[in-house]
Amino acid sequence: MKFAVIPMIILAASALLAAPIENVTSSTLMSGDSAIFNLDFIDPFGIPLYDVILKAKTSGAVHSVVLNQIEGEPQYLTTFQNSVQFENPTGTIEYYGRVESDTLVATQSFKNATNGFPPLVDLYAELAPDAVGDTTPGSAGQWLDLTGSAVTFSDTRFYARLNNAGGGWPQSEGFSTYFIYGFIIANHDSLTLAALALIYANVPIIIPSGLYHVDLTDTSFSRISGISTNTSGNSLHLGCNISDITSDPLFPTWPPASGFIITGGFTLTVEFSEPGFNDYTYPSLFIPQTQYLETAGNSAPLLGDIAFDIVPNITVNAAIDYHDSEDNLPVLRQLFFDGDVFNLGSFDHSYDDTARFTHLLTWPGAGEHYYYFRFSDGGDTVQTTLDTLLIDPNSTPEHEIPLTFELYDNYPNPFNAQTTISFSLDRQAELTLNIYDITGKAVRTLANGNFGPGFHQASWEGKNNDGHLVSSGIYFYRLDISGKGSVTRKMLLLK
Repeated sequence: MKFAVIPMIILAASALLAAPIENVTSSTLMSGDSAIFNLDFIDPFGIPLYDVILKAKTSGAVHSVVLNQIEGEPQYLTTFQNSVQFENPTGTIEYYGRVESDTLVATQSFKNATNGFPPLVDLYAELAPDAVGDTTPGSAGQWLDLTGSAVTFSDTRFYARLNNAGGGWPQSEGFSTYFIYGFIIANHDSLTLAALALIYANVPIIIPSGLYHVDLTDTSFSRISGISTNTSGNSLHLGCNISDITSDPLFPTWPPASGFIITGGFTLTVEFSEPGFNDYTYPSLFIPQTQYLETAGNSAPLLGDIAFDIVPNITVNAAIDYHDSEDNLPVLRQLFFDGDVFNLGSFDHSYDDTARFTHLLTWPGAGEHYYYFRFSDGGDTVQTTLDTLLIDPNSTPEHEIPLTFELYDNYPNPFNAQTTISFSLDRQAELTLNIYDITGKAVRTLANGNFGPGFHQASWEGKNNDGHLVSSGIYFYRLDISGKGSVTRKMLLLK
């Protein structure tokens, strides 16, 4: 049954340290009324087929565009990008990011800033769809058959919507059968088998509508507060105060420290005080966050702290700080060096608190070199003054220069089919890249030999050296540089 997927998704979500969608940013509005949008998505489940989507709303129109993964730049392995064309936009453009597949959704949403209830349809972010006709055998009617759910939020309120296959939202049938409709919000940071639930019900004495704390270990529950409810056709709207959510120990902060909550709808039938499940939507991840882009006015980005890290006869690492008070991403990020143009990159994709951009140059030789940097947020282009870099021909050190190497987080992590492991070297080196299981036993050798300077990648499809698939669990990958040291990282394989 589909209920079996719920513990696996919650387990995978527990491996995340932050929201799977981060750094949703845009350029400023460019000439022609278009803007470029980025977001970072860390795939928590190794989903084979998914879409990364940007939703943008202005002047009553909602735009939806699929973002494409940036390729070929190690600083943007988890970054997706596309542009949106607007028609004479005015005021503020609100936008959010989402990732969706057939049975899993991770999403932000527009904000219900006015706390209108029920919220307007466009303000909801749809969660994972649910099949029609999948209720447990013997369910009383199609009103217990959920077909989907959705969420939105404001600064002070949380809202959820359930949809069913029809028949309204009756709370009882006869004198001994009662129906319960609920929406779970779970905080994986709490590390407990407990959650909160917005409940629409009228079981006399026992369960009125409200916000409840539910303990999944013994099915005990306690009512925290009242909620707002509204039924309209196949839709049931639920709303509660965020202050009531944070009054429970499960949610000491809002949003949780991880930045996301685990959500899902369900229906129950209670007969003679004995509850039984009828239907349950696939869990989804909700990040209560939205972003804004002003169509009028723009503050130019600032550049500063230029540096050149010189490794004589090997390389020059050029670096510069980029700061944009409106968190606008740079559509241009260039270094002009001796007549050549190079794209810079940054692993930091938050620009309102300053991001460090770098580019590793091949050895340009001793002598005087000319350079300047140029950046643009889509509206304003800024550049540094033309300057010179003098590399002293006598600066070669008498001692050996330590090798610099980096092992990056594998992507995706967790994964269920294939993951990519990346590393970089600043010069040629003998190395091995091995996979180990949790007992320390070597499972697979991914790289063994002499590698040149630069960025390298290796893929692991979950097989050992004999070509057999290994079991789910925690694995370690270790990069050993001959005579120079090693570094180890952890990954999670799910099947």
